[in-house]
Amino acid sequence: QQIGATAFDHDTLVKQTLSMQKSFPLDVKLPGLLMIDTPGHESFSNLRSRGSALCNAAVLVIDLMHGLEPQTIESLNMLIKGKTPFVIALNKIDRLYGWKSTPDGPIQESLALQDDNTISEFKDRCDHVKLQLNELGHNVSLYWDNKENDFLDIIPIVPTSAHTGEGVPDL
Repeated sequence: QQIGATAFDHDTLVKQTLSMQKSFPLDVKLPGLLMIDTPGHESFSNLRSRGSALCNAAVLVIDLMHGLEPQTIESLNMLIKGKTPFVIALNKIDRLYGWKSTPDGPIQESLALQDDNTISEFKDRCDHVKLQLNELGHNVSLYWDNKENDFLDIIPIVPTSAHTGEGVPDL
């Protein structure tokens, strides 16, 4: 296990966010992003600590199917302690029963294509993760439900699929 890094240049960021322009007009002013990926296994606390100390902003990945795990809570506490701004990627939506993928698409468009049973399972699993976070004292919501755009007091959750790329433009 190691800390990994991936660089995204400005043009890549613009291309990846084009599908979001309809609902959230963006002016990408960043020269690029450097994504630092730390190991998720429980025994790699020191590497996660180093990774969280290096970042200006973070994406905390939570598995939709499993919810909070000890190392997720540890990472969450590191981000809070370091006052690092972060967003939650609620990952593995493609694992929901009956999920119909729209590769690299905005998550709300993907959700609109799902059957009622799939949407119901999504809501149940999402509500479970939100409850777990609330029980730890964190105010969270799906980012599109935050009408006041209060991202300082309400931690945004962005459903994603690392496998299909759904939700990545939203992120």
